[in-house]
Amino acid sequence: MDNSEDLRADDVAQHGWAHGRLPLPTEGRDWQRFASAWDDLVPDAYLGPARCRRNRRYGRVLAHRDGTLEPLVGTEFFQSKQINRAFGDQLRVFEPLTDEALASTRFTEILRESVALVNEAAGKRDWELGIHFIRVIADADEASEPAPEGRHSDGHEYVAIHLIDRHHCVGGESQVFRRGEERARHRVTMTEPLEALVLSDTTMEHAVSEIRTEGACDCGWRDTMIVDFNTVSDLTEVPGRTHSSLQ
Repeated sequence: MDNSEDLRADDVAQHGWAHGRLPLPTEGRDWQRFASAWDDLVPDAYLGPARCRRNRRYGRVLAHRDGTLEPLVGTEFFQSKQINRAFGDQLRVFEPLTDEALASTRFTEILRESVALVNEAAGKRDWELGIHFIRVIADADEASEPAPEGRHSDGHEYVAIHLIDRHHCVGGESQVFRRGEERARHRVTMTEPLEALVLSDTTMEHAVSEIRTEGACDCGWRDTMIVDFNTVSDLTEVPGRTHSSLQ
């Protein structure tokens, strides 16, 4: 698939994954202000000895089936060891997304486009979204693993991985696998802002190769926005409700 093609919901529905680009602008002041949020991320305190340098923030949004995006309070994130062999069975509490990021027009546009795509593939419903802003950093002496857990699924129903920026780095090839199969169904090194992979997390697995600095550069990084989709069966049971909406 050519990087310039828009994401297709029927690819997700038929094949379990789609690769393409969100049809949103990535130039001008609004985009620059949004992308600068990755300069304000904080070191991931849970990495331990993992071969990865990673800064991040995390937020949660309730995407109502009527289109309302309700910000949620709380940044707790848990995966079992069965799902995440590197970081599972521990409650991770990340620093929240900033108010500036939540107020960004580009942020809400990306969420609306992502939700619309998944709703078209899976059927319209209420979703609890987990939103990760992540910067993976490599230096001249050491590469960095964007996914230290290796080939994996994340324990959600769908996952959308959006590239925001690459700076003086090489590598970072994404691979998409059907569960139980050894051969990757798709391989791509995403290079364009808002190029994306959308995956059925119940049927597919994914991995991404290490990034390294480019040439003689001292530092390089890869910025992504990852959106986890979890079905909500009872809105009253969603923790951290604010009953407000993002514009």
